[in-house]
Amino acid sequence: MEMMPPGDPRVAASAFVIGDPGRTARELPAGLPAAPAGHADVELTAATVPGMVIRAATVRGLLHRFNGTVGQDAFALAQHAAAGGPACAIAAVCDGVGALGRSDEAARLVSRCLANLGAAGDPWPDAFARANGEVHALAKEATSSGTGDADLDGMATTAIAASVHRVSDEWLITGAWVGDSTLWHLSADGQWTVLAGLADEDGTQDGEEAFHSTGVRPLPSADGACASGQFSVRGGAIFLMSDGVGNPLRWSSEVREALARWWLRPPDPFSFAAQVGFARRSHIDDRTVVGIWAEPAVAAPLGSEEPADAVPAGSEAPEDGPPVKLRKARRRRPSRRREPAGVPEDDR
Repeated sequence: MEMMPPGDPRVAASAFVIGDPGRTARELPAGLPAAPAGHADVELTAATVPGMVIRAATVRGLLHRFNGTVGQDAFALAQHAAAGGPACAIAAVCDGVGALGRSDEAARLVSRCLANLGAAGDPWPDAFARANGEVHALAKEATSSGTGDADLDGMATTAIAASVHRVSDEWLITGAWVGDSTLWHLSADGQWTVLAGLADEDGTQDGEEAFHSTGVRPLPSADGACASGQFSVRGGAIFLMSDGVGNPLRWSSEVREALARWWLRPPDPFSFAAQVGFARRSHIDDRTVVGIWAEPAVAAPLGSEEPADAVPAGSEAPEDGPPVKLRKARRRRPSRRREPAGVPEDDR
């Protein structure tokens, strides 16, 4: 596992590295506290739902550090347990649109609203419509009481939410999304499959020209409509993530191999957060991931036979990295997503 060697103590990037970390990760000081006060650079949590183990983390990106602005990603977790039904993990991940100054507020509001409505058993299309109404109201209030600058006062966010439960070794997932945050399956043998959330099916990998998502359709929208689907996959683990992790995962076998190695089993929550924030040249956006694993069985007594599907410690994916399967997502009208200017030249 490659780790950044100790360096300038003013630098606050993750010590976990995939490939070339870039000068920004090695040299950018932590900087002044972001305004408004009260925003953490890292938020993390660990939870268990019957049969499942959950890790979640959001990490402020180096771009926001460089510009002295707050991170704009958010996540929320909950549980739904209907009478006589299975226990479901509820997870939502939101990625605020970086061109608008108050998108962090939209991301927090929508993620929590979706998680609460999912816990209440609301169908995802209804939950997205209600969340859209709430963020519409917040955006209107921000505009009326703000600075008069539409970009500084504006807010918008993408979102993906899922209800997840297990039947034997099978994951049953009901999800919904707007924009380019994604839902993934990591199989027990280290294969990544993207299940939902791509704004376009023309994603590329490794040496090909990188595709940057342009089909972002954020909330608030005119009607709060979302794409939705049901998925069934066997074994492994389930992940929801913002494009700060989803894009490098799609584009690079090196990233797929490293994350598969790190996340075949649930790490401790603090290591998980540092891994979500891994250093890699040119990838300096906010990062958010929710990971859901099967609850491990109680350790067997010494000398007992190892389960047939156990992965030996230290095993690795093939040298060229496990393939990623890109499933076609519904097309949306492209709309350019702007980011703040001033990215360090090394990481453009």
